[in-house]
This record gives sequence, C-alpha cells and structure tokens, in this order.
Amino acid sequence: MVAPKLTSSLVSCTPFGRHGNPVPKSDAGGAVSSFGRSHRGLTTRGRCLLAGGLAACVCAVILDERDLLRIGLVATLLPLVAWVVSASRRTQLSATHQVAPARLSPGLTGRVDLIITNTGSSQTRPIELQEAATPDLSPGAHCLIPALGRGRSAVTSYPVHAKRRGRFVIGPPHVHIADPFGTWEDSRSLPATTEVLVVPSVIPLTGTPSSGGSKSAASGRAAQGTVGGSPDIGIRQYQRGDDIRSVHWRASARHDDLMVRLTEPVSHGGASVLLDHRASAHHGTGEDSSFETAVSLAASVALHLLAGDHQVRLVSHTGKVLADGHDITDDVLASLALLETDPQRTIAASATTDTGLLVAVLGQTDRDTTKLLIAARRRASNAIALVIAAGEWDRHSATAARDFETTIEMVGLLRAAGWRVVEVHPQDSLAAIWQRACSAGDFNGGLSGGLSGGFSAGFSGGGFADGAVPTGEPVDAPDAARALR
Repeated sequence: MVAPKLTSSLVSCTPFGRHGNPVPKSDAGGAVSSFGRSHRGLTTRGRCLLAGGLAACVCAVILDERDLLRIGLVATLLPLVAWVVSASRRTQLSATHQVAPARLSPGLTGRVDLIITNTGSSQTRPIELQEAATPDLSPGAHCLIPALGRGRSAVTSYPVHAKRRGRFVIGPPHVHIADPFGTWEDSRSLPATTEVLVVPSVIPLTGTPSSGGSKSAASGRAAQGTVGGSPDIGIRQYQRGDDIRSVHWRASARHDDLMVRLTEPVSHGGASVLLDHRASAHHGTGEDSSFETAVSLAASVALHLLAGDHQVRLVSHTGKVLADGHDITDDVLASLALLETDPQRTIAASATTDTGLLVAVLGQTDRDTTKLLIAARRRASNAIALVIAAGEWDRHSATAARDFETTIEMVGLLRAAGWRVVEVHPQDSLAAIWQRACSAGDFNGGLSGGLSGGFSAGFSGGGFADGAVPTGEPVDAPDAARALR
C-alpha cells in the first residue's frame, strides 16, 4: 500500500494578545476554548444541554406534554450522540517545529514554522491551535486550522525575536477540537518542543597579534622553512614515496636538497582566551551590562583566532575549559550562550597556565588578580588584556568609583609588567578595540588619556612602592610584582 502524499496548506496566524494572553477565539459552535487545559468529553454547554433535556423529559411525563417531551429528547440525545461518535474516533495529530535560522543572536529576528499533520485514518474537524509565548523570544501563536484530510498537513508561521542570550524552549502546541454544536471537545497538548539557542553577538575583527605558542604537526614538519616567506605554506625534505609533483624546485635550489610542499596548512600556534565573569567584576543589568560586553568580546576574539588557524582554548576565570581545539566554533558559541556571572571573587591560577598568546577579557581587577596575571605574563609569549571599565556601566553604584580607581592602578602595573592593555568603555567599538590591541603602539606606548590621569594619581598617592613603576618604558614583571607587596 502506497503511503499518501503529504500536502501542506498555509494557515494565517493570529498573534497572542497583550501580556502573552491568547486572544479569545470562538469555535464553530460558539464555545471559547481554555488555553492549556487538557480535557476530553462534554463541554459545559453539552452538560447543561443534557441536564436540561433530562429535566424537560421528566416534566413532560408528569405534565403529559408531548411537545415538551420531544424537545427534551432532542436536547438529551444531541450531546449523547456527539459523545459516542467523538469518543469512538480519536483524532490523531503530530506536530513539529522548524526554526530559521537555527542559531540566533540578541537583536536578530527569525521565524518558527509549526507543522500540524493528521496522522489518523479520517478527516479532522477544524482545529484551534495555540502555542504559548516564550519570554524574551516569541509572542506565541493562535490560529484556526481548517479540516485536515488523511495525511495532510497545515503550516503556521510566527516570528521570534531574540532579546538576550540563553537556551529557550518553544512549545508544546495545544489543540482544541469540538463538534459543530460545541457540546463535546478534545483539548490536549501535542508532545512537540524545540530548543532555540541564542548565542552571543559576534563582531567581525581584523588583525592578529603574533604568538610564539605551540605549532601543529604540520608546522613541526615544516621546520626547514616556508615557501616565499608565507607562514601558511610549509616545506620539508623529500622522502621516498612523495609525489614528484609536490617538489618545490625553487626551495630545493635554495636548500641544495630536494624539498616538497606540505599538503596541510601550517597552524599559527596556540592561543588562550580567558573570560572573567565574576559577578563582583561587572556592573549593569541585562543586555546593557558590562558582562554582556565581555561575553560578546570573548566570543568575537575566539572566533577570529579560530578563523586565523589558531589552536584556541577558551577558559573561564574558574579554570574551567569551555572549549578547546581547532574546529570549535559551535562549542565556543554554545558554551558562552549559557554562561552566567559567578559569585567567586578571585581568578583561579589554573586559568592562566598556558603559554603562547594569552588574551584576557577582564572586568574590574584587584591586587590578587593583578599578581596572578603578572606571573602569567612570564609564561606567555604575548599577553593582551582587554579591561572592561565596568564602573561606567553603572555610575550610580556605591562601589563603582572605588573599584574603577583600583582598576586604574592595576592596569598600570599590568602595562609595566609587559601586558598589552586596552580599556573598553560603553561607547567603544569592539572592532576598534581589537585593532588597538593588535597594534604595536599600544604595547610600548604609555597609558591612554583616561587611565593616565588616574594612574598618576594612584602613583602620587602612595599606591605603589617608590620607583617600582616607571612612567616610561615597561619594566620587568618582578619589579611590577614587588609593587603589589
């Protein structure tokens, strides 16, 4: 037996009312369904009609009124017949969701297609379909689906608008079917839910700082050099069995030995991205908080380094590795989509143990954090600190001013220890911040205007040991560390 071909008919969707409540909608019999209530049997109208019919029959017998008896019999039989017929033939439905695009970012709008299919052997009655609103994502759906034949489907669409990061659940849809007179109903939820992941906003970045981190296997085999000065095309000595077409004749002449091209690209080395998501290090609430800026910046940097063929390790301030490897774009976005602030007040030492390029996305820093980062600078071949000026996200906080002054002092010590430090303010472009971090001028230059005054004030106020932190060129990390004692 050949299965029936599924066909689809588009259904207009009536959006939910204000505050997420469904707009009341009458079915064919005039009864208004109750959203979310599962019930199969007589409606209030049906029960009242049955009770009234029985009462009319009793009165007709007592009063010997045949016309009243006929009315009573009709009123009694109508809900009973609807009950028997509907109970013997249960409507079988299935539901699926299709979300496009599959991954959203805050501020983006997508679409949900809700597909209802009649999997039973008979035609359905008109179906009232409702799906609850998902806070911060969708307004839900409320529409009337026409009768569906065997194997037929109906599709209704509604928009989704992501307001914040996180994992959201859409569904389950609720269907309501009634007889033409509204005396019987079948109201139930269909087992169909879909998760929607809203990932952090990713800003396109340009420029990559140098790294002396570990190379890939291909890079190790390319120890003989690179072709034409390009770091992306490696060469090695010819080995028995190599394809003669892979011989690089110019390099062979230069090395006075037969050299072949590498067939796999050379990795640019290892890089670690440290994200500081301590609750005490950030200010502001919701999407306008310094924490959300830090998450977006960490995601943008990690994906930019991955695009540059780096081995990237994304780590939390607790030392927990959120993602590690080469092809980990999905892992990075998924882990950051669910990340929340942490009550821990210090950065774990295990978060800064890597060598190579270290990019730290920091909130407000304190002395303990600065000591740890100064020690990490000795191991890393290149260290970049993107310091979020978190106090500027909530200037009315009682501790914002004091925390900001402390951060200014610690930033000065990080620069003195060899860190390339760039501060991030609410109005700054994240792409411009990264370009500054990659430029050599920010590494060897002095403090920016905003931090320079604060750092000088901290210095003159006795915040550091005399002569420990010169105002010109960077000093060794041990000298900067002694200033914290």
